[in-house]
Amino acid sequence: MEAGSITRAARQLYVAQPAVGSQMRLLEEELGVTLLERHSRGVRTTPAGDLLYRKALSILQDLESARRDVMALADVKPESLVFGVTPSIANVLGSSLLVHARETLPSVHLSLVEQMSYALAGAVERGDVDLALAYDVSDFPELRSIELLQEELVFVASPRTSSWMFGAGAVSITLKEAVSHPLVLAEGRDPLRKLIEAQARRLGYPFNVAFEASSNSMMKGIIAHGGAAGILPRGSVMAELQSGEFEMRRIVSPVMCRVMYLIERVGRQPLRTEFDIRQFIAAMVDRFVLEQGDLIHSRQAGALA
Repeated sequence: MEAGSITRAARQLYVAQPAVGSQMRLLEEELGVTLLERHSRGVRTTPAGDLLYRKALSILQDLESARRDVMALADVKPESLVFGVTPSIANVLGSSLLVHARETLPSVHLSLVEQMSYALAGAVERGDVDLALAYDVSDFPELRSIELLQEELVFVASPRTSSWMFGAGAVSITLKEAVSHPLVLAEGRDPLRKLIEAQARRLGYPFNVAFEASSNSMMKGIIAHGGAAGILPRGSVMAELQSGEFEMRRIVSPVMCRVMYLIERVGRQPLRTEFDIRQFIAAMVDRFVLEQGDLIHSRQAGALA
């Protein structure tokens, strides 16, 4: 009811859309009434659906109140967790990430930190961040890392860029062609920058770095003005791609992928709710994979079990 459509509800619940639709049909069959009316813009509740929603909401509020009362009686103090994600992951998952955390981890106070991968790795090493999802940071000796998946990178530019118009209509670009364009990249210590440079150097391709930027927003600003193109994860520019401000090509020959890890400091003591936390992170990663589609490779199912 609150989401307004099955698709939006599935995203907020971190499950596949068909699963939500199937559960609603089963519930309607069990109760013998129609709960939702489908229309071109989504769904709306029937009188029966509205009554069930109000009753269910009251039950959930009572459960939450009981949970707080029992925890207060037992003097169970909420645990704190500082969790880090990169800008592209935050961009894909959105603010519902915190809402989902509140619902699934009621006894955990979650603080979310959004930084580039190398900054997250440093924060985890110092103990400023407890757990983080970051890319290509397995070579930090003070960190324990779990490989989760490989994510394909794409070539991104403004449609106004003259170099982009060469070969307009193509859906892919070779790595050799991509690195020959004026590029904007993060500063030298960024894992993504190192990955691109190492691959181009290994293959003997000339490399054209026109700009260096210290943040995702700065890189996107330079691309938008047509000053350079970028080699980025699609998640970091989803809004710009949807609005038409940017266009993208998949990189081929070879495909460029980066590796997502869950990282923590060696010797970190697990929390009382560690199992639930890992399940929450696994659900987040599943949602990320669903949103990114065929740009995800080598998903390590069960890595967080």
